[in-house]
Amino acid sequence: MDNKKMYCGIDVSSETLDVCFQNEAGEKQHLQVSNNSKGFNEILKICGKDLHFVMESTGVYHMGLMFFLHEKNCVYSVVNALQIRRYIQMHLERNKSDKKDARRILEYGIDRNPSPSEMPDSKYFECRTMNNAIHDLTKDITKLSNQIHALKRSGIMAVEVIKCYEKMIKTMRLEMAKLEEKLSAKLKEWQPELLEQVQSVKGIGKRAAAELIIYTKSFKGMENYKQLISYSGLSPIEYSSGSSIRGRSKICKQGGKQIRHILYMCALNAKTTNRACRELFDRLVAKGKNKKSAVIAVCNKLLKQVFGCVKNATLYQDDYAKNIA
Repeated sequence: MDNKKMYCGIDVSSETLDVCFQNEAGEKQHLQVSNNSKGFNEILKICGKDLHFVMESTGVYHMGLMFFLHEKNCVYSVVNALQIRRYIQMHLERNKSDKKDARRILEYGIDRNPSPSEMPDSKYFECRTMNNAIHDLTKDITKLSNQIHALKRSGIMAVEVIKCYEKMIKTMRLEMAKLEEKLSAKLKEWQPELLEQVQSVKGIGKRAAAELIIYTKSFKGMENYKQLISYSGLSPIEYSSGSSIRGRSKICKQGGKQIRHILYMCALNAKTTNRACRELFDRLVAKGKNKKSAVIAVCNKLLKQVFGCVKNATLYQDDYAKNIA
């Protein structure tokens, strides 16, 4: 048999791992193991270490296996779950099971030959955990604030409930402030120069800088600003066909929802404080663009400026174009 790359597809759930792998004869075999260190060792014992392991990103459930494979110096790829889902749908599967999904993930590896994943710095995981906790606290505070507003407008006497909610909000805000301070300190340890470069762009605050660095894993694999815009779900898409279908152009939104929200808020500030963004916003509005579309364009402009600073390892200069001229 020729010495070609062999794959192993793994469907991950909270308790079990369904594994479909190629044996030495190239035949596909299936096994199911528990999602713990015992199961991980069983996979390597039965399948061997020389396979290219492919799994989908499933929140936190795949991370134990990912750390294990990295420790054992195995080649592995963690693939976006949407890519796997679309690949399975392409085969018009009527039935779904973990065993079938593992087989399709194996076939995805054979067909697409995904690039091996790189293990991020340990400080990245610490920063990401803090950042996710801040997001969760923000959502909880918003939810409780909305409930207080609803109770006050309902006419129902709920003083004790409102006081309880207000105490919870106060506590969460204090804890969130502590986490933001710790996250800022951790980012300065992990990526001090990168943090300074991103924050130098007018309109990008501490939260946006932290979100961009963490979400992009310190801009690894970013070769041009278009990739960064696409990664954030802000690239424009067209929907048209023939003479009958003429859909509105809009952003794809296939990216980070939270980073888009934060960038939108930054753009509202940048359209008045950042000279290039202000000129872009005013020019688009003067041409008849609605203001929301103009703000989205400012979001993209901010990402271009951030990428330029990171790529050139320099701080943002508001009058850079004038100096060049």
